[in-house]
Amino acid sequence: MEKKKGLHYGWLIVFSCFMIMSLFLCIVMNCPGLFLISVTEEFGISRSQYTLNTTVISVAMMIISMNAGKIFSKFSVKKVMMVSSIILPIAYFFFSKATNIYMFYAISAVVGLCMGLCGMVPMSTLITRWFNEKKGLATGLAFTGSGLGGMILQPIIGKLIVNVGWRSTYAILAVLMFVLVVPCTTLIIRDWPSDKGLEPVGGAVKADTSGAPVASEGMTLAEARKKPYFWIFLPLVTLSSAAACSMVQNVSPYVTDLGFDPTVAASLSALSLGVLAGCKVLLGQIYDKKGSLFTNVMSLSCLVAAAACYASAVNTAFLYAGIIISGLGIAYTTVGYPINTQTMFGKKDYSAIYGNVASFSSIGTAIGSPITSMIYDATGSYRMAWTMWAAVNFVAIFIFIALNKMAAKDKENN
Repeated sequence: MEKKKGLHYGWLIVFSCFMIMSLFLCIVMNCPGLFLISVTEEFGISRSQYTLNTTVISVAMMIISMNAGKIFSKFSVKKVMMVSSIILPIAYFFFSKATNIYMFYAISAVVGLCMGLCGMVPMSTLITRWFNEKKGLATGLAFTGSGLGGMILQPIIGKLIVNVGWRSTYAILAVLMFVLVVPCTTLIIRDWPSDKGLEPVGGAVKADTSGAPVASEGMTLAEARKKPYFWIFLPLVTLSSAAACSMVQNVSPYVTDLGFDPTVAASLSALSLGVLAGCKVLLGQIYDKKGSLFTNVMSLSCLVAAAACYASAVNTAFLYAGIIISGLGIAYTTVGYPINTQTMFGKKDYSAIYGNVASFSSIGTAIGSPITSMIYDATGSYRMAWTMWAAVNFVAIFIFIALNKMAAKDKENN
């Protein structure tokens, strides 16, 4: 294949993933907290009932993730992403027409299925195909979208809800998603570097007669499932995702409960996502330079520290400290999972193995915010929830250190 000068097309793939994260994942997964008070008051429901909405989305994403290996071995990643990117904003629009929470749940199921088909697993698969070098940087830049998008969109969404109501806000966001994401999936994304007559960033890999890379080094899903550290890694993913999702989705109502105006709460929530955006790029570079063990322990420690700050938020200093510290911890749940998957299990059956990892991450996002909301409903405060997440991830640090040693020893023996 010809090596072309200038910007490698792989970075346009990264840009497309960035846009999907900015509009789809950010709006669907990171912004529901902004609607929480308005929707619960109109429908006369509890906060935990509303946050079950996120659970439905996460379960639907989990179903797709569990079958990702089969889906993306039979169908083009580009075509799957293209179709799902068209359906998702159409479904999201119907949130504006919902008359009860059960309609929300039904719409969320469709949104979740589409999110799984154009979200983390296919995007990580594309980056793995297009990058043999600078994978951490590419992953960080791509997944920065959810944080940067939130920093820009959350204040706007907060003002829209106040000025035009939550229903019109849902409709406006649906149109925005369609207009900005669909061109990326239809015009830019390609399955393989060979589709553009290129090699991956960092050089070529062996290819078969069709131009698609042959099986790379690593394990199949069946082989990975025989490794004890595979089954240790998955629940760690769930716990970290639960804590991170709780922090992202409950910052706005938490700040409101502390006595701040809703627009200030939205701005602080946006700040947390802005910090997250920068931390994703930084974390990708740290993975490239320092490796998985150091970076994962550092990220989990940040989750512990951030949750402790929220639990101790007797004044704004603790609140701002929690927002800043949380960046590297929450970034781990998007940047760290795909990098760790390839580090431990290789590229051979990446989509299938990472699909399992992503499904356990979806379990975490499904249970995290509802658990936090149920604790709020029972106690009238989020403090006990923050304390619980700090303790859980503190224990997870030591489990991960043991897991890393097991995986490294297994590689040495093989």
